[in-house]
Amino acid sequence: KAPLDVLAQQIIAEVSCQEWEEHALLEMFRKASPYAEVDESHYQALLGMLAEGYSGRQGVRAAYLHRDAVTRTLRGRRGSKLTAVTSGGTIPDNADYSVILEPQALNIGTVNEDFAVESIAGDIFQLGNTSYRILRIEAGRVRVEDAQGVPPNIPFWLGEAPGRSNELSFAVARLQADIDQQLTAHPGNLRPCIDWLMGTLGLDAASAEQIVDYLARAHSAL
Repeated sequence: KAPLDVLAQQIIAEVSCQEWEEHALLEMFRKASPYAEVDESHYQALLGMLAEGYSGRQGVRAAYLHRDAVTRTLRGRRGSKLTAVTSGGTIPDNADYSVILEPQALNIGTVNEDFAVESIAGDIFQLGNTSYRILRIEAGRVRVEDAQGVPPNIPFWLGEAPGRSNELSFAVARLQADIDQQLTAHPGNLRPCIDWLMGTLGLDAASAEQIVDYLARAHSAL
């Protein structure tokens, strides 16, 4: 609730487009459910950070707005609109385990939490082009050693979207096989395959041409 990093992005976006009075801007944000009860002190701290930035080796950075202490108004600095457009969004937390190669104590990658939890000491898995033997599993870390080429299992990672079903995978494979047959039967001539797709699947010409052009390139390469 009330993620301040997202609020900071929205403040930059708003003041880069027009001048705002501080309290009016806060009241506008409070109309959104996540920020209905946002603390005034947190809001003021955000404004201070966005107005003053922070000091680094190359001077002050991340100062995105001008803040008038007398009129309590906010307006964007040069470049703030571009920053708002190109740098919005958040990166979700993940529970990946770091893979630590022993005895060098080198971090060589990550594996999914579920894979780490389901593994035990002695299991062998592949990361990159090398197989590793698990020595022990700690909080957030999997310590491994080089398995010297012993045949491994392949670790898995979980994405944000559901995986493709078997039924859809079979349907895609059948479609690719049918298109491959059409391309083989009419070498160098894509029109029959395009017409077949339009007649069989009811695709419009642009969609059929795009599919056939893409798969024809793969067909010719193979």
